[in-house]
Amino acid sequence: MAVPSDAHEIVHVFGRRSPQIEEDIASVASVMTSWRYAIRAIGPFTRGGRGTLRAAGVEVQEISPTPGSAGWRWSEARGLAKTIRDAHPALIHAHGFSAGFAALRARGGGRAPTRVVLSPHLLPQVLRADNRLGLRAGAYRWVMERADAIVVPTEVQRRTLADLHPGAAERAEIIPYARPAGPQPDALDLGRRRALLGITQAAVVVGCVTDALADESLAEFLDAAASICMDYPSLEFALIGRRVDRERYHEMAHERGLLGATVFVDPHERFRRAISALNVLVTPQRGWPSGLLALEALAAQVGVVAPEDGEVAEILGGSPRVTVAPADGAGALGEAIIRRLQAAAQQMEPLHDVAPETGGAAVSMLVSKEFYDLEAPWETPERGRSEGEGARRSAAAEADPMAPFHPTLAARQLIALYHRMMDEG
Repeated sequence: MAVPSDAHEIVHVFGRRSPQIEEDIASVASVMTSWRYAIRAIGPFTRGGRGTLRAAGVEVQEISPTPGSAGWRWSEARGLAKTIRDAHPALIHAHGFSAGFAALRARGGGRAPTRVVLSPHLLPQVLRADNRLGLRAGAYRWVMERADAIVVPTEVQRRTLADLHPGAAERAEIIPYARPAGPQPDALDLGRRRALLGITQAAVVVGCVTDALADESLAEFLDAAASICMDYPSLEFALIGRRVDRERYHEMAHERGLLGATVFVDPHERFRRAISALNVLVTPQRGWPSGLLALEALAAQVGVVAPEDGEVAEILGGSPRVTVAPADGAGALGEAIIRRLQAAAQQMEPLHDVAPETGGAAVSMLVSKEFYDLEAPWETPERGRSEGEGARRSAAAEADPMAPFHPTLAARQLIALYHRMMDEG
């Protein structure tokens, strides 16, 4: 097995600010650094992400963010490549196509070029932005053909990759997501978190993350919200994102009669805090980063609703806190949201002494005309449940749906891949 001589054995690189990429790297790196691997991350970091990576034992090296939504320019790719070369990596793990291109420029030639592992992201957006014969798609295929290994976390992503490059999809390796490492980012109670984010404290809040969310998926979420809001007036819908196009989103909500029930949340790059303030997280994205967002929600004991043909349904469809819409379309998604809320309510004790006209307790939820205490433990037994039924539910709870996403499992698979790449070099 290859043993690198440089102090920085593995370099992770990305070209755009992404809290989700930072969380993904930090979860696995927290395990690798405990095994005495030296990890460096090069990228434009968010404020929270920089601290998260350092807490995981990762050395961070900041670069200026790539401006604009068009991606990257050749001059910036050259500059990023030089930064990577100066780190003298034994292996480069690139996250996204711009980082992959820079990594390929940085790896050098000769008899033993530095190996490059590529994690492609935003594949559906790439396919929508450019057809398979377009310039950008051709550049992405060029990167994938030259990367030494390609890593995706789900079969859904592999199938999407096949639409862009069948050969790359065939050799791509599936290494699962890792659940978030460490405790929740703060110890604030639910009411305080909501107050900081501008969310109504006593509402039933259903949210989605708009970063990396296509317009048609956002429209599907808002259509689902419109299909249920009249029957459940206590519902509030939160659009969470760092680059919320407020004017356009206001118009989309207004067109559906949702403007008064919709809040636009800038999490200030604390996505885990924002997700933990919800009752339900909806992941309309079929691919990345929906699986990672769902794991963050489950870690915060927030229920998840997902479409049937996405990666959340693939990897978490059996979780008792995940509800999968049984069909495509906004109607099925809205029905799944209601089923998720009702399932949550059945696991809590109703607050029978709260009068609806008073607005309820400071932090409570209203489902089917019953108020429930949101600060109550999730696993509170239902009234009237038989002892046998309770025993069966306890036994089912022991099968932790988060277990397959323990960071150690992903770290072992990545380390095996990294060393295989270095041995081949």
